[in-house]
Amino acid sequence: MTEEKNGLQPKKGFVLGIVIGIAVVGILSLIGAFVLIATSGEADITVAGESVVQGSNIVAKNNDPLAGVAAASSFQEKVDAQICKEDGKPVVYLFSTTGCPHCKWVKPAFDEIADKYVKEGKIVAYHWELDTGDDTLTSTVETATDPNHEAIYTQFNPEGTVPTFVFGCKYYRIGTAHEQDSFGLDGEKAEFEALIQELIK
Repeated sequence: MTEEKNGLQPKKGFVLGIVIGIAVVGILSLIGAFVLIATSGEADITVAGESVVQGSNIVAKNNDPLAGVAAASSFQEKVDAQICKEDGKPVVYLFSTTGCPHCKWVKPAFDEIADKYVKEGKIVAYHWELDTGDDTLTSTVETATDPNHEAIYTQFNPEGTVPTFVFGCKYYRIGTAHEQDSFGLDGEKAEFEALIQELIK
């Protein structure tokens, strides 16, 4: 009987050691996670010399939260792309459809900023509704999208989804960026203006 007890003791000690080791690792992991969560909102990151990122909120040093939005653009850049121009001005596009709820939501913001810079003579802009063929930025009701513009749409979005934004054939985005966050249409406008400023400088 003594030999059996002695034979079991090392196994019990080994198992107990493993259980204690797992418990210690688990506790240290929890402590590390709490420390990470507690300190993640404290780190500031300067963006474009004007804005700081605090946790998930972008706050500008000049108390303008939209300056941070513009600096942290949701657009992708086509590297080494030449800026497409008409009459020496960068061309800005929005491709949408009349039945797309996201397109309807972002339309006023895009149209307002595009119209502003078109009137100032700084850009050429198109807002093509692909299902009707109408450029909503003109007073004329078109019935067919310009084939050259459709080719640009297909180049930047082969899947054919909307809304699709193409700024100067250099920057593009598929979908909205601020529809679900607190910046909303103001966030969209800030990004549009920042990209246009980049194109015209």
